[in-house]
Amino acid sequence: MLHSDFVHLHLHSQYSLLDGACKIDELIGLARYYKMPAVSVTDHGNLFAAIEFYSKAIEGGIKPILGCEFYLTASSRFDKSTGIKNKNIHHLTILAKDEDGYRNLVKLVSLAYLDGFYYKPRIDKDILTSYCRGLICLSGCMKSEINQALLCDNYEKAEQAAGFYKEIFDKDSFYIELQDQFIPEQRKLVTEAVKLAKSMGIPYVATNDVHYLRKEHSYAHEILLAVQTQTTVDDPNRLRMSTDQFYFKSPVEMKEVFKDIPNALTNTIAIAEKCNVEFEFNKALLPNFNVPEGFTQKDYLQYLCAESLEKKYSQSDNSIKERLLHELNVINSLGFTNYFLIVRDFIKFARESNIPVGPGRGSAAGSIVSYLLDITTIDPLKYGLLFERFLNPDRVSMPDIDIDFCYERRPEVIDYVVKKYGADNVAQIITFGTLQARAAIRDVARALNMPYQDADRIAKLIPQEPDIDIERAVRLEPTLASMVSTDPKVKQLIDIAKVLEGLSRHASVHAAGVVISSQPLIELIPLYKVPDGDIVTGYDMSSIDKVGLMKMDFLGLRTLTMISECEGIVKRTQGISVNIDEIATEDQATYSLLSEGDSAGIFQLESSGMRSLLKRLKPDKFEDLIAILALYRPGPLGSGMVDDFIRRKNREIEISYEHELLKPILAETYGIILYQEQAMQIASSLAGFTMAEADILRRAMGKK
Repeated sequence: MLHSDFVHLHLHSQYSLLDGACKIDELIGLARYYKMPAVSVTDHGNLFAAIEFYSKAIEGGIKPILGCEFYLTASSRFDKSTGIKNKNIHHLTILAKDEDGYRNLVKLVSLAYLDGFYYKPRIDKDILTSYCRGLICLSGCMKSEINQALLCDNYEKAEQAAGFYKEIFDKDSFYIELQDQFIPEQRKLVTEAVKLAKSMGIPYVATNDVHYLRKEHSYAHEILLAVQTQTTVDDPNRLRMSTDQFYFKSPVEMKEVFKDIPNALTNTIAIAEKCNVEFEFNKALLPNFNVPEGFTQKDYLQYLCAESLEKKYSQSDNSIKERLLHELNVINSLGFTNYFLIVRDFIKFARESNIPVGPGRGSAAGSIVSYLLDITTIDPLKYGLLFERFLNPDRVSMPDIDIDFCYERRPEVIDYVVKKYGADNVAQIITFGTLQARAAIRDVARALNMPYQDADRIAKLIPQEPDIDIERAVRLEPTLASMVSTDPKVKQLIDIAKVLEGLSRHASVHAAGVVISSQPLIELIPLYKVPDGDIVTGYDMSSIDKVGLMKMDFLGLRTLTMISECEGIVKRTQGISVNIDEIATEDQATYSLLSEGDSAGIFQLESSGMRSLLKRLKPDKFEDLIAILALYRPGPLGSGMVDDFIRRKNREIEISYEHELLKPILAETYGIILYQEQAMQIASSLAGFTMAEADILRRAMGKK
C-alpha cells in the first residue's frame, strides 16, 4: 500500500516540449519508490501526455491526476498585438477533479490554441469562467498573477486576483500555490502568500514545479533549454533555471523545505483524493453512417456482402458462406458495423472519382468482408489469410485499416470525409518527433558549443540499426567507447545525451492519420494548432485508439500516382486501356525480369539488398514475392532463415516437416514458418487453440 503524505501536483513531462525532461515510465517508477499514492502531470499548455500517463500510472498502481499549466493573458485571448515579451501573461496550474473537469480541461486547452495562440497557447478569464466546473485551480509559480503582484508589493492587486479565482471555482477548489526552490525572492513570496491565504480563508498547497526527475539531471536540463532556445551554455543571456532544485523531490525533502507549514504538504493528499477522473478505454465512438431507408446498419452491411459474394465467388460453397457469417457476427457483436460502412463509402468515392487506391495492406486483408466491400482487392481465402489476426473477439481493439491513395489526390479523399462528417468532427492526427541517439548527440553538442566536425564524427559512430540507443552504441562501437573513456568532453556529451535521449522534441502532423468522430472533436479530445495553422488532434495515434475514436491511415503513395500516369501514357500513345487491377500475376516474363534483379522503381523491391535477394531466390510465382517481402526484415536476414529458404526453394536441400500436420500449413514456404498466420494455424492444428486464442499467442510471441 502506498502511503506517502505528499504528492507532486505540478510536473512537466517530456511533452512540455524541450522544457520538461520527465519520461513517463521513469516518473511512475519514482512515484512508486517514494510510495506516493498519486502524481500529476501539468504540461505547459497541452494534454499531450494525458492518455499515456493515465494508462501507465494505473498500471503502476498510482492514481493519475490530469492537469495543465496554462498561459493566462490579462487581456483578451483574441488580442495578438502585445508581443512575445508581454508581461501580462501569467501561469496558472489547473487539475481535473472529475469527468466534467476533464471535459472542461480539454476545452480550455483546445481554445488556447484555436483562439488564443500568439507565441504561446493562451486562455483568458472569460473562458476560464465559462469552463471552470469540475476543476481545481492552484495559483501558480513565480510567474502567476498573484505572485507577480506580491513581488511588486501590490498586496491589493494580489487580493483582487485571489478573490476572482476563489469566486469562480467551486468551494475548496482554489489553492494558493507555494514553491521554494531556494530562489531568494521565494522566501518573501511564501511568507506573503501564506499571509494572503489565511486572511482570505483560502487553503494553500506546496508544489515543486518539477522539470526533471533527479537532481543530478539539472545540467542536462540546462542543455535541453539551450536546445529549445537555440543558444549555447556559453551565452550569459540564455534561458535557465535559477537553481538545481526543480526535480522530483522525495516527501522527506519536501517536508524539510516546508517544515514550518506542514498543512501545505497534507493538502496535496487532500487534493489528490478529490481528483478522480476515470477513462473507459476501447469503447468505440464511431460516427453514424446513414443507410438507405428500410435498412439497419447491420442489415445493410449484410446486404452489401451478400450482393458481392455472388459476383466474387460464383460458386461459393458453404465454407465461404460460414466464414462470411462468422465475420459479420464478430463485426456486429463488437460494434464495428459502422466502421466498415464508413470505410467502404470513402473508398467507393475514390474509385468512382478515378483516384487510384491500393489493393490493401496489413491484417485487414484477412477479412472476407473487407474483400467483398472492395476495401481490399486481395482474396483472403486464396492466400490463407486469417480474420482473427485483424479482429479478435477475445481481445477487443479498434480495427486498423491502412489504405493507400494516389499521393497527389489523397487530399480529395480527406476533403470528401470532412464534407460528409463535418469539419469539426474530422482532423488529422498529431505525431511527435523524438531525440533519437544521433539527433540527441548533435543537439547536445551544439548546445555545448562543440565544433560541428567533432559532433558529426561522434554522431556517425552510432551504428545504423533500428531502435539503437546510445548506451548500446557505446557497447557495440569500440572507437566510441574509447573516446568516452579517454576524452572528458566526449564523456560529458554522451552522458548528457543519454539523459535527453528519447524525449519528445517537436510536434507535427502525422503523415497519414485521420480521425473521424460522431460529434465535434473538441467535446472529446484536446485539439492543437500546428505552426502552419492546421488544426490537428492533441492526442497521438495510440491515444486516439485507446479513447475509442475511429482513426484511419490515409497513406499517400507515389507509386500509385506513377502507375496511374503510366496507364494514361499507354492509353494516349498506344490506344490501349490498361487496368492495373486486372493484370495477370502469372506472367513469366515479369518473373524473369525480377529474377535478374531488374526492379528499379518497383515499390518495396528496388533497394540494393532487395535486388540481390531477388537474384538469389529467383521468384517464379506470386507467392514467392510475398515471401521475399516477409524475408527482407532484420529478424530473418540475421538468422540464416533466408539462406535456408532459398536452398529449399531451389531444391538444393530436402524440404522436411517436423510433423505431418505441418505440411499443409508450411508447404507454400517450403517447410519454414514465415508468416504470423502460419504460427496461428500451427497453434490451432497441433494444440487445439481457437483462432482467437492463437492470435493472442501470436501477439505474445511478437513481444518476445
